[in-house]
Amino acid sequence: MVSIEKLKRNLRRNPLNIGIALAASLAGCGGGSGDHGQQIPQESAAASTPPAAAVQASVYPAVEGLVFVEYDANGDELQRSAATATDGSFSMAMPLSGVRLQALRNTSENRVAPLYSTQLNSQRATRLQITALTTWYDQLREHGVAEAEASNRITALVAGNCLAQADAQERQQAGYVRADMLVPEKNHDWLLNAASAYLQAAREIGLGPQVDFTGWADVLGRRGDLLSRLCQYSSAVSAPNWKEIQALRIQTVTKASTLDGSRLDVAIADARTQGLALLARRMQLLEYPEQTAALLKPQAAAVAGQELALSSDFVLARYQQSPTQAQALGLVASPTPTLLGVTSAGEIVSAVQASATPPAPDTPARLRLWNRGKDDRRMRLAFNGQNMANLSEVLEQILALPVAYSGEPPYRKAWRYVIAHRQKTDPLATGNFQYQPDLWLRSVGSSYCEAQATVLHFIWKAMGHEARVIGLTGHVVPEIKIDGRWQVFDPYLATYYTDRSGQRIVGVAELEQDPSLVSNPATPLLPLWDTAYSQEVADIYRTTDDNFLMYWVMDPTAQPMGNELQIPPGGYAEFEAASSLVRPTTEIDRSVNMAQMRLWLPPGYTGTVKLPLLLVDAKGTGQIQLLGRSLNPSATDVRALLDDFLLHGTADIGVTEIAVDSVGAGGLTLTLMLNPLYFGDGQSLSVRAFGQDVKGLAFEGDTAAASKSAK
Repeated sequence: MVSIEKLKRNLRRNPLNIGIALAASLAGCGGGSGDHGQQIPQESAAASTPPAAAVQASVYPAVEGLVFVEYDANGDELQRSAATATDGSFSMAMPLSGVRLQALRNTSENRVAPLYSTQLNSQRATRLQITALTTWYDQLREHGVAEAEASNRITALVAGNCLAQADAQERQQAGYVRADMLVPEKNHDWLLNAASAYLQAAREIGLGPQVDFTGWADVLGRRGDLLSRLCQYSSAVSAPNWKEIQALRIQTVTKASTLDGSRLDVAIADARTQGLALLARRMQLLEYPEQTAALLKPQAAAVAGQELALSSDFVLARYQQSPTQAQALGLVASPTPTLLGVTSAGEIVSAVQASATPPAPDTPARLRLWNRGKDDRRMRLAFNGQNMANLSEVLEQILALPVAYSGEPPYRKAWRYVIAHRQKTDPLATGNFQYQPDLWLRSVGSSYCEAQATVLHFIWKAMGHEARVIGLTGHVVPEIKIDGRWQVFDPYLATYYTDRSGQRIVGVAELEQDPSLVSNPATPLLPLWDTAYSQEVADIYRTTDDNFLMYWVMDPTAQPMGNELQIPPGGYAEFEAASSLVRPTTEIDRSVNMAQMRLWLPPGYTGTVKLPLLLVDAKGTGQIQLLGRSLNPSATDVRALLDDFLLHGTADIGVTEIAVDSVGAGGLTLTLMLNPLYFGDGQSLSVRAFGQDVKGLAFEGDTAAASKSAK
């Protein structure tokens, strides 16, 4: 073990040198200290149980607001619990008589929802704890795995990868797979958090027992290497000597004579949650190495081996926060009571967030984010829980989509992702710059088939596939080469076609030879009356003389626009949950309703503002540089100028920034176009802004339900 005196000497020389190599001094994955501990006898637990409820229980790691249902052997409901408290505790009013407990779950189209459940082998139990181990075992049993086999699978994996250096008595804790089997304090926190992160890792690739049990059970059985890494990290940050090191670092940096032990414990627990979530996302790289090689692997490599250093930095930042800053934030991790989070790239970021509801029936919910600080602030945004993502984040979201069937490949998920984030409307732009996939998804999302096909083909290329765009004169489709064969996945018509056996997805060449595969499909995905199976579409493929490769949209010449919003000091960004921006299209006298974000620049501001979305208007007084011209928005119809650029231009580079030479009285308002699908039904609005420095940012809104800013 590293001596405290030696650490003090090191910290005096360099306060930031926390000696990450200390991991070698930790006792394997044992973590913690104290007695080995045994299963807590139920008689002892019952003696301390309050008489108000028949059963006292908890879920760990703690989740607030869950309602557990007790089921009998026929799957019928027997009773429900009260909602879990902040610490995860709950109670059952009547004695147990069923065979299992499971929390009612929320469903999501974008991610696999976590499960919490347990088998009940003893109806006399009066103290229960639902954990990842109990859930894992229960789901195996629910899907037909025999009792002994289910227990042995989990025990072997956990003991071999997490408790290999422990004695025989401790290794038995790997088999604590029922809620009445309580893991002793020594291994409780680090082991159960690591197991929870392992189940989360399966969700990162869209797998869960109620989505694809076969795939879920298989990946959990194969990825013991990841489980081992999770356990090594979790035990390291949970060890007493690591806590001592963090205490010394905090005292050195803050010059504090004493420390708040409870506050430090919270900081370490939050750091562990974020670090485990970051490691859990490595499942995407392990399962899909080729698809993640270009974008996600370099990002992960930059963080690899730095998890303890990152966690130490997180602990310091978390401890230094004022307790009044606590507010839910989730980035790679589930929400934790902190304004801090860790991104997939290993950045420690702070956040401000707020929510609002419509103040009147015909008035949309609105929020305004002010920068009350002295410097420009750059931040990323999430609307109603959906990140305004860059391309790497788009890929992460695609991989995390719940699988539609067992073994669904990521390239098919990408096709579904584009469909879910697009509207079938007239085009809103013509230049190739709009085909930057993440820009199109967050700012446009409305078009004919050409844009949708081009965006999907670029996403496939980012995943390491060979892809192309084919014009059919009357329609445009993307093709992807899989196992040496071209296949069409049409996002505009939301379908693909197979050969007569229904086993092989076909490409343009095969549809040209046999258009009846379109009009008389072997395995239709949609109702047969849908346009996708019309004779008109079949004839589009049949006429081979006008089918061609659209090489001019396939060259990645578009200059990438970042996904960060920049707010100058004294300025604000305004958001509303409504499709209130009426935009002209390439079709004469036709328009599309889009969402919008307004960025207000205060009088006296000068500088360059980076844009994460398509600029559609600028109003106010001042002087700006735009499209190669110096102009005053009060004397120039900027909207008409931008409309002409968007609807008639053929530029490969869009308006990525605007240079502001001066802003007069009244300020300058930039209007940016936003994909309206962020806001769903438009009844509510939540906005989270996060970045490395959010000091001075604060929300204001007529009906803001929550608004916090970092001090």
